[in-house]
Amino acid sequence: MKENRVIFSSYRGYQYACNPRYISEYLVREHPGEYEIIWAFQKPNDFCFLKEDGIKLVKYNSLTRFFYEATAKYSVNNIGSFSYLPLRKGQEHINTWHSGFDMTGCALTEPKNDKVMCKTLRMSSNETTLFLSSNRWFSEFALQKEFDYYGEVLNYGLPRSDDLVNENRIRLEKKMREYLGVNSDTVIFMYGPTWRYGGIKDNPHVDLLQVCEILEKKYGDNYLVIKRSHHLAKEKVPDSKHIKDMTEYPNVEEIMPAVNIFVSDYSSLIWDASLIRSYVILFTPDVKQYAEERTMYKPINEWGYPVALTQEELNERLMEVDLEKGKRRAMEFLNKYGSYETGKAAEYFYSWMKSKQ
Repeated sequence: MKENRVIFSSYRGYQYACNPRYISEYLVREHPGEYEIIWAFQKPNDFCFLKEDGIKLVKYNSLTRFFYEATAKYSVNNIGSFSYLPLRKGQEHINTWHSGFDMTGCALTEPKNDKVMCKTLRMSSNETTLFLSSNRWFSEFALQKEFDYYGEVLNYGLPRSDDLVNENRIRLEKKMREYLGVNSDTVIFMYGPTWRYGGIKDNPHVDLLQVCEILEKKYGDNYLVIKRSHHLAKEKVPDSKHIKDMTEYPNVEEIMPAVNIFVSDYSSLIWDASLIRSYVILFTPDVKQYAEERTMYKPINEWGYPVALTQEELNERLMEVDLEKGKRRAMEFLNKYGSYETGKAAEYFYSWMKSKQ
């Protein structure tokens, strides 16, 4: 086993994203050459740019990857995948998880996961030595229910959230607004729903043209509407100078700092939007069906944000938008769930790594 070897994967090798990405980039930037970094991808050739930083690329389902998994001191993922990887003495299997806000059924609490899947999830938890957590709710409630995990947890926030709460946020907002071609005072609305079992056909439909009409009444011509579909349920957006599809933009954490009004359903991006003090509205016309399929730990009306069940109700909620009130509500939301975000989660994780050597 190599004490300085770290292997990463994100979303089972399909993406270079989320917490593993931010940890990897922190190590490359702040501690160059200190660690041998390997990334496992389904299509390694799509990520050749990482070689410029001295990162090795391996195919996700390959003997080479399993060799590195067996010989790396640290293995880091964001979705849980250790059930078939035996944990060696002194080895660390880290599940950073990919959500800052778990309020619907997942893993062991997801009704569609059968006995085989649940057994696999428990095996994965048994091979996990560390979780990262964004808030007290996840650490003290969701983590045990969803993963039957009672091991070590780092309560310093998520690396993917660092730039949403530290000094880099202002720089990222400016960069994104320049990318979008809008002014610093342009009101940016974003709709970012999560996925459904039925895919696109089960997606709730927000009439973005009606949203544009409401925003024009409130802000004149000084607004922009962004649609960010889930990668498992992509759909087209209307053709309008005020609407931009950002589904293919590779890193949602770079989009969020510029968002003033955020509409979603059950997505964990609710947490990200709260961190940047957006005005959040929950659009959940299928809440009854979703609760039956996935379960919910709390009724939607108790989550902490205004709810709309129809387009008409959403229009009403948008007319009520007060951005300053939204900032105060976001703070109340973060306090309610006990935010651990520090803006230095990657740095704290590095300190944890050093303590294990």
